[in-house]
Amino acid sequence: MDCRLILDTDIDTDCDDAGTLAMLHGLMRRGEVELLGVVCSVPVHWCAACVHAANAWYGRADIPVGLVAVPDWETNPAHAAYRAARAQGAVHVYNEDIGRSWEAAHGTVRPEEAVALYRRLLAEQPDGSVTICAIGMLTALAQLLQSGPDEHSPLPGQELVTRKVARLVTMAIGSFPRGRDVFNWAMDRPATHLVLERWPTPVVVSEWGETVLTGARFIGAAPEDHPLRRAYQIWLGAPSGSRSSWDQLAALYAVRGADGMFRERWGYRCRFDKATGDHEWVPAAGATPQHCHLTPAVDDATLAQAIEDLMVDSL
Repeated sequence: MDCRLILDTDIDTDCDDAGTLAMLHGLMRRGEVELLGVVCSVPVHWCAACVHAANAWYGRADIPVGLVAVPDWETNPAHAAYRAARAQGAVHVYNEDIGRSWEAAHGTVRPEEAVALYRRLLAEQPDGSVTICAIGMLTALAQLLQSGPDEHSPLPGQELVTRKVARLVTMAIGSFPRGRDVFNWAMDRPATHLVLERWPTPVVVSEWGETVLTGARFIGAAPEDHPLRRAYQIWLGAPSGSRSSWDQLAALYAVRGADGMFRERWGYRCRFDKATGDHEWVPAAGATPQHCHLTPAVDDATLAQAIEDLMVDSL
């Protein structure tokens, strides 16, 4: 197996998260990745239920699913922007429909607590072997860094990450050498600041994908009852169509690396202002770990075909 991966996703406010899960199942079918687990970075039960329903459709109900715990999520100002975005887009939220349907037929999904799952999965893997791909908020990753020893490992969170994780790939829209992410990093600024400041292994930031449109071919090929097909249809509000592929591109890089499809710009640290959400890339001056900014090396059509081929191959 070429890649041991943990996917960290909100799978809530856009359907490219669903497309990413389909793509990863295609990569698993090809033997390119071992999906160790999926962590849901939004403390909404239906996120985890939706992931479980999708994995079970593929015959992989054994893939563990974690759900972040944020006891004050409904009131904490740090999450106000996400709560507002979720309320605004409530008509497009697909995970509850999919999760409720699954549980009505199969019983209640019981996800693990996200940090406990992270710590268990990391402790079980060889040193330096795990890639984490975060295509949602960085809430659970911040909690992992701040976690203490437990039954899974005597190491505190930051040391456990240092020992087990090869790299973190995070999807965040912005610009180089400075910009402001409008969603993933912005939805929990304190967590983003903590992760970018303290993450002890290389961090790769992927922002491309708005003009890489995928989904229509997958919708056409998937059975009507496929949960991820339904995710696209619910989000699109239409029986067919395509959507931007930000998350799929981050995950494609996480599994395959540059592979002629991406250009890596190393030698920087990305500084994030938790008050404003602004970020700036500055030379790392030989410091480690470094942060990498990712750009495509091929055109949008080539990227879209690679993604959708894998989504369809999952079926």
